[in-house]
Amino acid sequence: MESLIVLNTGSSSIKFSIFSISLGKMKREFLGSVSNLLTKPHIKITKVTGDVEIDEDLKLEGDTRAYVRLVLHFILDWAQKKNLKIIAAGHRVVHGGNFEKSVVFDDKALAYLKTLIPFSPLHQPYNLNGYLFFKEEFEDLFQVATFDSAFHSTCDKISQSYALPKSLTELGIRRYGFHGLSYEYIASQLPNYMDEKEAKKKIIVAHLGSGSTMCAIENLKSLATSIGLTSMGGLPMATRPGDVDPYLGVYLMDQLGWSADKVQKLFYKDSGLLGVSGISADMAKLIKSSDPNAKLAVDIFVHRISLFAGSLAAELQGLDGFVFTGGIGENSSEIREMVSKRMSWLGVDLDLNKNNKCKKKAEKISKDNSKVFVYVIPTDEEIMIAKHTFDLYKEHKK
Repeated sequence: MESLIVLNTGSSSIKFSIFSISLGKMKREFLGSVSNLLTKPHIKITKVTGDVEIDEDLKLEGDTRAYVRLVLHFILDWAQKKNLKIIAAGHRVVHGGNFEKSVVFDDKALAYLKTLIPFSPLHQPYNLNGYLFFKEEFEDLFQVATFDSAFHSTCDKISQSYALPKSLTELGIRRYGFHGLSYEYIASQLPNYMDEKEAKKKIIVAHLGSGSTMCAIENLKSLATSIGLTSMGGLPMATRPGDVDPYLGVYLMDQLGWSADKVQKLFYKDSGLLGVSGISADMAKLIKSSDPNAKLAVDIFVHRISLFAGSLAAELQGLDGFVFTGGIGENSSEIREMVSKRMSWLGVDLDLNKNNKCKKKAEKISKDNSKVFVYVIPTDEEIMIAKHTFDLYKEHKK
């Protein structure tokens, strides 16, 4: 069966889906994930029905830097045994820079995407590993790069700009925005839950998870976003602080003698929910904790969301709707309630009963008379990667 594989390759995990292709249409058949990639890799593959195909630790030998290659070999060997003929691969790449849409993944694209690694060191280099593996093992395989930044190419140019010298702006120093594949999916789903006119109104979407961002959407297009040049700014995240004074890094290096690597580690791995709480980066654990520092981490997270809600409402010049998505947004009724309470001045009136019952399903959770409608809509970035990959594959085959 002809199939395409979608890969989201991270530093310590791999997520993937396999879609069958038949009669010009695609259908998701399998979901997979590999956790603890650099220590004790564990792979799980299920059918879309939920039936488990594989759920086991992988016994890998050798240098851990080669584990991505070994894991991908394992996945492809399994696919071959299932008579799945992989004819295309789609890759999630966080930073697309000047790419405003998905592109055929080739060495020219790779060379440009490597230049963006300093803007997203936690994600970008690992996102490129899948392409390198397939190119070396299956040189003729059709590959596509899809970008978390591309959806935001429609943002207002003023909103994208920093107040910096033109010489730096011309080097590409501007706001790009991320989680674009998630926001693109949510925008595509809005007409399914409301009439077309309502779907095109002024809506803020909050993708809340280990990485958290917000996006102002109007006419189903991105107008502004909470995050900028790199994947560190904007909202506090699991281990990232979000917006801080831009002089902080200089202060730590100049006055305290920190190295650039130590500053980078602070911003990417030691801050956010983990840094404030000193306990965990897991929101569910923090909400249950009685430790005052855990409460402080949660309160800062909610406070920043409410501030960006006001900022993005100003970008939109009004607000008609708000959507929660992402791991925290879809599962934490507590965070949704706290955020909504702080947004009551904007016209949000939450239905507490609906909110408490809503867990990882699409549902309207605001009261019928709320001036601003509120929804929970689970995201699906992989379906967007598959769609872009399949569309470019069909063009390639013409």
